[in-house]
Amino acid sequence: MFDLTDATVAYVNALVGLFLVFGVAIILYSLDDVVVDVLYWAMRISGTIRAERSQLSEQALLEQPQRPLAVMVPAWREEAVIYEMLKTNAVHSATTVFFVGAYPNDAATQREVLRAAAERPENIRLVIGPHDGPTTKADCLNAIIAEIGEYEKTANIKFEGFVLHDSEDVIHPLEFPLFSALIATFDFIQIPVYSFRRTLLQMTAGTYMDEFAEFHNKDLFVRQRLTGVVPCAGVAACFSRRAIEALKSWRRGEVFDPIALTEDYDVAFAMKSLGLKAAFALNEAPYTLDIPRGADQVQRIAEPLAIATRENFPSDYRAAYRQRARWLLGIGFQGASKLGWGNTLTEKLFFLRDRKGILSGIIAVVAYFLAFNAIAILVLGTLSEEWRIAGYAMLDPTLRVVFFVNILLLINRLVQRMIFTRSIYGFGQGLMAAPRVVFSNLINFSAGLRALYIFVWRHKARGEPLSWDKTSHTIPNHNVEAAQT
Repeated sequence: MFDLTDATVAYVNALVGLFLVFGVAIILYSLDDVVVDVLYWAMRISGTIRAERSQLSEQALLEQPQRPLAVMVPAWREEAVIYEMLKTNAVHSATTVFFVGAYPNDAATQREVLRAAAERPENIRLVIGPHDGPTTKADCLNAIIAEIGEYEKTANIKFEGFVLHDSEDVIHPLEFPLFSALIATFDFIQIPVYSFRRTLLQMTAGTYMDEFAEFHNKDLFVRQRLTGVVPCAGVAACFSRRAIEALKSWRRGEVFDPIALTEDYDVAFAMKSLGLKAAFALNEAPYTLDIPRGADQVQRIAEPLAIATRENFPSDYRAAYRQRARWLLGIGFQGASKLGWGNTLTEKLFFLRDRKGILSGIIAVVAYFLAFNAIAILVLGTLSEEWRIAGYAMLDPTLRVVFFVNILLLINRLVQRMIFTRSIYGFGQGLMAAPRVVFSNLINFSAGLRALYIFVWRHKARGEPLSWDKTSHTIPNHNVEAAQT
């Protein structure tokens, strides 16, 4: 007869089997992390990282002649933030013109752009695209670039750099001078993107602080050195005129692939195939910015960090996983079908690194569930003889090795994340980066399920097109100042 002891043993044996499968999967999924970690610290110890950093001083950047730059801002239902974004950022350079792309069926955003343009007509232009929204950011950007060409003819000007930004960005005052200094040497420049500091208990928003701090202070250096590709972040990025013209010729009139959900990722590989020279520029300089808050109020943000764009990433769990699902759709599914898996070992490594996110959150959450079960069995073993006997199956030598390796990999991941978060946001946030790794995996779990559902069921099975899944945006308010103290 099948008794409780048999059921307990069968359950524990099944748990051990799953532990082995998912434990090995996590080890395989973590190998690229270890490779990047080792290479980065080798580059840092050897001085390579310091040599590759831009070393232009604030004085040198401000004293040089400023090249004309066109700032491209795609906007769909951004009426809540676009006016403040333009009012804050359009004052940084007299030679810079903001071109904001809106849709014919988005009158609210158009009104806010026109309100800002009325105050600074020489720096702000509204571009209304040919299609109702939402389409994709790539489609919106192509409409902006076409309008820039018309503006150049009527204004008798030639922009030397084309800068990408979103409607929630807070731009460093020295960003445009930095692009102006480097655009003669490079065809594409990406500078860091950081989250504004959030409170210790804002777990969802905090994951963006951690991930961007690590990616834009470690991963991009290694990727640039090994592959020559600098992924575009979609903001705080500048294309040379040569790059825009080369991409337009290559795509027969369009710079960005209009069906791409992650046009920034896609265009980086297009530039590599065209032989264009890219650079990731980490240039430290004082970060001081005054944000207007009404007629007589100003919020000052000052941090001695790299020249970087700051923004408030989503603090809502649902908004975060929907945004990440779009990234997974564009980078994972569209990227794999369009770009393949590369030719060299390093290209294959980084393509795998980019695309493993589809399943990494799912694998991690299943592993958490298994770990919870293991802890429960250990507790039950102190209370029940049958659970203690069944629990002996967890002493399997192979399982113990897999478990030990996983613990080492987890410690390394937590330490790496804490180091880079602390370097930007301080000791307290650095400590919080450890529990936020777990929370980030929960967000990635939801994002992975959503991406699979949209791509497999809605797109492939039902034939629905992939479109711009909007993320609600906010710009800094007085709460940011409190969070930074």
